[in-house]
Amino acid sequence: MRIARRLAPAALAPVLALALASGVAAHGPDERYSDLDNPMTPADMQGASVLDVDRYRPTYALEGCASDFPAAAGPDANLAAALAEAQAFSDSHKGLGLLVLKDGVPVHESYGGGASVTSTSASASMMKSLIGLLYGIAIEDGVIASVDDPIGDYIAEWEDDPRGAITLRQMLTMSSGLAPSDFMKIIFAPDIGAEALKLELAGEPGSTFYYNNAVTKLLTLALDRALARQEKGGVLDYLESALWCPLGNGPARVWVDPAGKARGYAGMQATLRDWARVGEMIRNSGRAGGEQIVPASWIAAMASPSQANPQYGLHVWLGREHTLERAYNADNPVKVPHSEPFVAEDIVYFDGFGGQRVYVLPSQGFTVVRIGEVDLTYDDAVIPNLLARAAE
Repeated sequence: MRIARRLAPAALAPVLALALASGVAAHGPDERYSDLDNPMTPADMQGASVLDVDRYRPTYALEGCASDFPAAAGPDANLAAALAEAQAFSDSHKGLGLLVLKDGVPVHESYGGGASVTSTSASASMMKSLIGLLYGIAIEDGVIASVDDPIGDYIAEWEDDPRGAITLRQMLTMSSGLAPSDFMKIIFAPDIGAEALKLELAGEPGSTFYYNNAVTKLLTLALDRALARQEKGGVLDYLESALWCPLGNGPARVWVDPAGKARGYAGMQATLRDWARVGEMIRNSGRAGGEQIVPASWIAAMASPSQANPQYGLHVWLGREHTLERAYNADNPVKVPHSEPFVAEDIVYFDGFGGQRVYVLPSQGFTVVRIGEVDLTYDDAVIPNLLARAAE
């Protein structure tokens, strides 16, 4: 599958012909967009369920390349008891879905509150980790030269600006040194990239961890332009052809800004099973379906603690250092409870606001996807530790 995405347009003609013959529509450049003239408003944010994905407008459709999901198997007694406790904990914190794979085999899948196996949800910042994965693929493909390149090499507006010296690594580890962004503008601006480019340098890059949506937007903008420079489409095309389809994931939608550009920091609307395939690929050091989708070296780099925050790697969260409350940045009053250290110290996880998670425990063989309504008391240590202890 990695070979197929490198084919020249002429070589793709037979593939497109087969798709048309099978009843799959070929799309023009604009046909995948919905609601470009009807963007989300602040009122849409009030009190809606994470299952209400229609409020996130406009969107871009990924057709996907759906494959069969592995058949479920019954867990042993120890794991069954742990799964029951994990389910009860999730339910007590407004859980809507919980999917657990052990060594690639589903051992638990449950839904509630109107969710089902086909439901997509507002996964919030879990999208950030997909951008991190795309950077590993882009470096292998030569789209990006190095993770230590200055971002000014890819964003012309900053080429001769001190901000242009910030490295991609510093951006990926959320230690950019850039000033905080305006939360509402980074959601509702008609062109979020233009808004993110206004951020000023406020500190020494690489020195301080500061989780910031606009930083991921700038990384997304840089990758989008690097792809366009090499006539490889843009980030949305690359997400589908380089990651989503090779994983065998199905149709999904991406929340874009009114300019039609990927936000990067949030917006992937996918099923729990699709997220599980992403997690399984990470557990298997970048491999899926017999192919190396993301270089194993990049997966290892993502899972390595950054200098500014040992709890954070390259756009993923880590379990290497314990604090009772995990902070996003010094200015954000929201703190995520961690009642105890992670049992599996090699845990890698995606964090979506209020309890949306993908946990990967390589040493224990688990991939876990959990979604729920926003609950700021959701404790990150509980589910992974219940499962890790059951596997000991």
